[in-house]
Amino acid sequence: MLKLKISELSTLIQMNEMSFGRRLGATEYELEQCKKANEDVLSQQTVKIQTLQAESQACQNHLSDLKTELEQCKQTIQLKQEKIDQMEMYLSKLPTLEDYKETLNKLQLIQNQNKLLEQRVKKYKDKLDDCDSQLTEANKEIQHSKERERILQMQLDAAIERLYENKDDKSNLKGVRVTPMFVEDLKFELERYRLAFEQTRKLLEAETCRAEAAETRQKLEQREFNEYRAREEAEVTGLKASLSARRAEIKQLKDYLSEVTLEKQDFLSNLFEAHNALMNILSIWKSTNGQLCQRLFVYIQENVDEIIRLSKQLHHLASGRKLDLAELLIQPKPVSVSLNDDELLDANKEDQSAFCQSIDIDLLTSKSKDGDSIGKTAWQDSFHNAIQIATQLSDNIKTEQLYNSLNQLKRTRTSLLELRQQLANKYADHLGGKIDCIVQ
Repeated sequence: MLKLKISELSTLIQMNEMSFGRRLGATEYELEQCKKANEDVLSQQTVKIQTLQAESQACQNHLSDLKTELEQCKQTIQLKQEKIDQMEMYLSKLPTLEDYKETLNKLQLIQNQNKLLEQRVKKYKDKLDDCDSQLTEANKEIQHSKERERILQMQLDAAIERLYENKDDKSNLKGVRVTPMFVEDLKFELERYRLAFEQTRKLLEAETCRAEAAETRQKLEQREFNEYRAREEAEVTGLKASLSARRAEIKQLKDYLSEVTLEKQDFLSNLFEAHNALMNILSIWKSTNGQLCQRLFVYIQENVDEIIRLSKQLHHLASGRKLDLAELLIQPKPVSVSLNDDELLDANKEDQSAFCQSIDIDLLTSKSKDGDSIGKTAWQDSFHNAIQIATQLSDNIKTEQLYNSLNQLKRTRTSLLELRQQLANKYADHLGGKIDCIVQ
């Protein structure tokens, strides 16, 4: 009986050893598979975390670059605003429409005076023509009087000569036909012609002097008028040239102001897009995704620690040493206590709403400050790059993927804890009894 019992016990022990060996092999195989799966998950999540950290660092660097470029753009806008103020001051000093009308009225007054002076010159010319005609007639009368005087003088000389020839011959005196009355008439006529000649000569001299004086005065007035007209024409020409130049400057300034306005609008639109991009970038790390990444990293760390501890126990078992039952029975505490999913979502909504509200306030403040002091410049590409980076980052980090990875790590940790329990129970069976408790 004892031998039968011993043989049965040995058979049972062999069967238990074979079963335990099979279970141990299966456990080792499952542990190896879990280890490989955890290593793959760990490597993938490590790569993702490194990628996220690199992208976060790149976003922070790009954010600092955008802030620097924003300061440079503000300085550029301030310089352009100063130039615009200088141009407005220059335009304010230009002659206004009232000044132009006043100058035009002066020009019209000068033209009217010029017409009046031309009319006066024409009248003087008509008077001079009349004086010339009167002088010509007087000269003709003088010539005619001289001719009559010469004829009369010849007749008088001939009569006196005949009178002297017949002075001694009284008989012949009766034959002289010149009477004293005729001689007196001739003398009277001669005297009258002489007086008329003297009066005409004096009148001619007076008219000549007056005509010369009038001509001299007219020439002087004409010269003064020509000088005054030349000055006024030069002034008007200068005013016209100045007005044309200033009109061209005003047109250029209007074109420049329109370009500055377009640049200001482009700058504001790009600035708004940049603020939205930065808001998206920062809200990613203040949202569920960032905290999910943190929780994912914590679970990965806990799973790695658990795999290391189980690997040590299996190494002890493979080398024939006793297992550390205390370490198997002590339940490892988690590295950190995380929030629940609902609490995490509520905190995320509050942080995101507060952050968006602060971003909107900063955006409105910056727009109110820079609304009065604003082109397509080199920093426009940087804004588009920021938008692309924010879009790629938001596309790469998806909440569903993070939740799936987190749930997978939770299941992996649960399976590791079950494996620890099974290993502890098997080792306790080997020692003589099953242990159903775990020291927390």
